[in-house]
Amino acid sequence: MGAISFREAKPDDAAALGELHVASWRETYAGLLPDRLLDGLSADARSAMWRAVLEDPARYGGTAIFVAEGGGGIIGFGSCGDQRDAALKAQGYDGEIGAIYVLQSHQRTGIGRALMRLLAQRLLDRGRTAARLWVLRENASARSFYERLGGVPAGEKTDEESGVTVTEMAYGWRDLSALVPPGAAAGGL
Repeated sequence: MGAISFREAKPDDAAALGELHVASWRETYAGLLPDRLLDGLSADARSAMWRAVLEDPARYGGTAIFVAEGGGGIIGFGSCGDQRDAALKAQGYDGEIGAIYVLQSHQRTGIGRALMRLLAQRLLDRGRTAARLWVLRENASARSFYERLGGVPAGEKTDEESGVTVTEMAYGWRDLSALVPPGAAAGGL
């Protein structure tokens, strides 16, 4: 597979993040979401969204984005920041993991685990102690991944995504330090 490196994203990464975001959705959600929704995704729109976040992270809850690079490009990324949902914050989840995507060709290699470690460490560095994330209920692979990392099912919600009703499950970590083992190199595989 070659060497994998991790770093914090910068605004120049926005186009690559948009492309990976759309590619990952199409890989991950094929058969779980309607083709019309997946076909309608725009890498340009996702790139613009990520550029806005990277250029003004404070406006987006102090969002930090980390990327995994290998083979000359970005193969995965994750984002985290302050909890934006008042109800979740009231439950003690002061941080949130907003996104984590790894191309299927690089899954099950430790990249997702390393990204989660980086995200947890950033939240801890910012004084956050607990976090939640949302995952499509039908995404059994991702749910299993979060459970292996100690995530506990912590709620469910139904939303509308481009005219499609989706059900998401929350996974929570009450102690983010469990994702950052003592002595572990934050970005190491």
